[in-house]
Amino acid sequence: MPWGITEHVNHLQKLLVPGVIGNYNSFEVTEIFGFHRDTPRQPSNFMSLLVAEPCPPPDGSPLKPDLLTNKPIELRGSPWKFGVARYRVSTKQVLQALQNFSIAGEWKPGISALKVGALTPIPPQFVPADTAFPHPWNGVLKNNFWEGSHVLELFDSLKTDVRFLLDEPKLLKQLAADLRPFVKMGIDGLSDRLGNVLIQLPVTVVTTKVSSSQNGDFLVQPIWHSTTPSRKLRVSCEKYEDTTVEGYGSEDVAGSLANFPLHSPGGGARYVLWDDHNQLVLGASAQTSFITSISMNIHAIGESVKTRDFHSPLPNGTLEPVAVPLIEERKPNVIGKPTANPQKPWRDNRVFRDSLKNIWERREFVQYGGKAGPDTKRAFDDIHWLLQQHGQRGAWLWDPFLNAKDVLATLFYCPHTGADLRALTAGEEPKATNGKESNSAEQQSAAQIKPSFKDRQQEIFRNVKGNCQDLHLEFRIREGSAGWSFHDRFLIFPSDMGPAAAWSLGTSVNSLGQKHHILQKVADGELIRQAFLDLWNELSGSDYLVWKTP
Repeated sequence: MPWGITEHVNHLQKLLVPGVIGNYNSFEVTEIFGFHRDTPRQPSNFMSLLVAEPCPPPDGSPLKPDLLTNKPIELRGSPWKFGVARYRVSTKQVLQALQNFSIAGEWKPGISALKVGALTPIPPQFVPADTAFPHPWNGVLKNNFWEGSHVLELFDSLKTDVRFLLDEPKLLKQLAADLRPFVKMGIDGLSDRLGNVLIQLPVTVVTTKVSSSQNGDFLVQPIWHSTTPSRKLRVSCEKYEDTTVEGYGSEDVAGSLANFPLHSPGGGARYVLWDDHNQLVLGASAQTSFITSISMNIHAIGESVKTRDFHSPLPNGTLEPVAVPLIEERKPNVIGKPTANPQKPWRDNRVFRDSLKNIWERREFVQYGGKAGPDTKRAFDDIHWLLQQHGQRGAWLWDPFLNAKDVLATLFYCPHTGADLRALTAGEEPKATNGKESNSAEQQSAAQIKPSFKDRQQEIFRNVKGNCQDLHLEFRIREGSAGWSFHDRFLIFPSDMGPAAAWSLGTSVNSLGQKHHILQKVADGELIRQAFLDLWNELSGSDYLVWKTP
């Protein structure tokens, strides 16, 4: 059965029953909203957080929100101004707001309605508190320190109003920084939740004491709040490493200690507290870790330090003396008993993270040239394969030597209709390799006769572009004082859902496969996408347009 507003309301009512997960009487509502310059009187929801709390609800009609921002926050480079409001409502008002939303499509937990996107109820989630590994959820939720929180969510599936922040992460980063003095919600770390309505209900009736014995037992003890009678819970735990279940245990407890012999002194396990009677999670953890030993290096105060001395040539021709302090490796003093896990150091230093065959099949690491010799056809075949596999949304080619022939040999092969194809060059051209040097007079004469770089590229496109069927391509050049110079070569695949992917070409398109180079997928393609966009947007004038599809 699909999850809908009815299920949302029923589940919220179950969570609000006194003593089930806590004792709640009201919700604190925090709204991050924006005003578009075309509709300056219509606030749009950028993120709303409703937190269940024991505080009494306001008497009578809903209170007027407190504006946490003294004046609207202007986000340069966008048509939006932002603010933050906070107010308190009763639990009944939140239930009524959900029911009214299902009928009228209006989100109005307080006295004023917020414009919202295509909100869809999604099944409830449970967010544990941070352990050794922080989670972006806890940068948005309020004080999720203890046993964790249930989260009910209305998810904006289209994100029409907030999409510009996802398309230009530098604006998202700036907005998050501007909001931080007023509200502790790290929206940049949870950008996929922009436009959503989040309802948080922390578990407060029970907390959990977790520890580890010297022989590696995992110990879990639920401790009930003094005002809540204890009841039977099921404690389950598992140790999951390297996509392998290395230990598991499950036991019914009320307030006693559950002992799971997982043979892991340093931790690594996670647990879930399950209330079978109410069919609810009452607690959970992320992966745990325990300190079993401490390594210390001791150095005497005033101890002489060896230095590596040399001179660094400066642009003006002088030599600057440099002394680099050297670090001498010493055997550390260990306090405690280090965990004995013979497989861990070897697993952590596994030579290859995946089969070399699989990596090659995904073109994530491919070498050309070298002992095998030149192979231009294979290099271009691999580029065409990447365009077919990843170019549904678009493909952006970034190369300082890029010219019309290179674009025709690469982006024209993208088979996806309407894909956003972009090419960015610096107009650089390979140096002549015939070994002859022309004098300045010859160079000056050739420059007077030879058409400009842009004219030559446009002439090529006019002659061979064909019908440009379903082709959406724009080719820009960085020249003069605009933008900044660049050197690296990338093929970038933007994405509507999730981060971009990017490949480093290792050489310019004009020399693919000719000499040794490596085609390699980069670790964070989204950072490359943003760097490309920063420069691309600096070159938006007609002076920097080489060619675009008619």
